[in-house]
Amino acid sequence: MEDGDIVLEVLDARDPLATRNEEVEKSVDRLGKRLLVVLNKADLVERGILEAWRAYFVNLGRDVVYISAKHRLGTRKLITAIRSLAPRIPTTVVVVGYPNVGKSTIINYLKGRHVAPTGPKPGWTKGEQLVRAKSWLLVLDTPGIVKTAYTGDLALDVIRGLVDPGTVDDPVPYAYALLKRVLAYNPDALREAYGIDCDVEHALEEIGRAKRRLLKGGRINIDETARVVLKDWITGKLKYAARPPENHDASEARN
Repeated sequence: MEDGDIVLEVLDARDPLATRNEEVEKSVDRLGKRLLVVLNKADLVERGILEAWRAYFVNLGRDVVYISAKHRLGTRKLITAIRSLAPRIPTTVVVVGYPNVGKSTIINYLKGRHVAPTGPKPGWTKGEQLVRAKSWLLVLDTPGIVKTAYTGDLALDVIRGLVDPGTVDDPVPYAYALLKRVLAYNPDALREAYGIDCDVEHALEEIGRAKRRLLKGGRINIDETARVVLKDWITGKLKYAARPPENHDASEARN
């Protein structure tokens, strides 16, 4: 972050607080850099909820935009916001955030071509280089991954991209924890994603049956089904949207 003029903190618009890192924000403030909060994957969230989050961060004294980098929605507003924050020309932008929030996709958009590799896998972005995206804009292609220590909250670890569905030894506890969180916000999530209607205790079995994840003898492959659930969260098939706290202190982001 020391090399940038503007730091883009990329959050998952589905659950901004879960993917927010206030230590990053404090570091940006301490270094005297400009911070722009970017709520990415906005195509997965209703407009009213996005506006509520925008108001939340504005109330905290933060500049914020919501976009879908993948679908190029709101990206012009991103460019406008960056330019308005630029302390000098050319200005250098650093993109940071947890795995899977869309950092590489945003970097690719800013650069105007696909250079940084993208993929739904924790720690996928690699390498570091300074790229001139526009006459007035330099982009640091950097991993920009914030601290990724496991929290002990299994659902939170999934949302922060710390759990790789393909390699985690036991995906089942993570999948159950994620489903509980999803259903707490969106009771219709299972019906929307899989066409089933059941409680969370039976969810993996019913999802496995619906997805035909079967072992010999017709038993449900719970392990493989759990991996499907984790992947479906990453890709956006399994949907929910958290809402901002009703009461918040405008000084929170500065303390």
